[in-house]
Amino acid sequence: MNATFKPFAAKLFAALALCSAAAHAETIAVFNFDNDTPGASTTFTDTNNGVSATFSSSDDPGGFVIYPSIFETLTGNVLGDPGPAGANDIALDIDFSQSLSAIVLDFATADFSSASPLTITAYDNTTEVGSNTSTGEFLSGFTFPEGEIAFDEGTFNNVVISTSSPDFAVDNIEVATAAAAPEPGTLTMFTAGLLLAGVGMLRRRARG
Repeated sequence: MNATFKPFAAKLFAALALCSAAAHAETIAVFNFDNDTPGASTTFTDTNNGVSATFSSSDDPGGFVIYPSIFETLTGNVLGDPGPAGANDIALDIDFSQSLSAIVLDFATADFSSASPLTITAYDNTTEVGSNTSTGEFLSGFTFPEGEIAFDEGTFNNVVISTSSPDFAVDNIEVATAAAAPEPGTLTMFTAGLLLAGVGMLRRRARG
């Protein structure tokens, strides 16, 4: 894929994944940590639009911490490690108060030469539903690779985020709650419209 289109196409794919899932969904909730106090650390719970998310790790108290962003695509406050516990190489666990059908989030990994893959694994209680892996890109003027990752396969209420990088940060976590599916024809038209809009944006980007 052309380097100019790659970041744009990745974001488009993730947006399509969340919007397609949202066609099945009751609620979209966003967790961006901007209302959290810098220095607050896991375990803690945030609530948005009626959905609660509890953030924790195996090294709590203090595995992950809220801090002001030093990144491009992660803005405002972010959640990352190491926190006050000083632990590296740990996973972030997020428990949700409702069943979800989709999740999309921004991330950055603590790499200086080559970017480490980041994996999101979804669970329905203790049963693994599936996983997805993504690798960030080094952006001009910024130190660490940044990326976006999405998961929208099945119904889940917990995710675990992990990477081979010593540390990582997350932000702008968007989730769609699970609900009854719409009529097949409605979903087909919805998805087709999104895809056509995406193609149009790519064409305009190419002409620009």
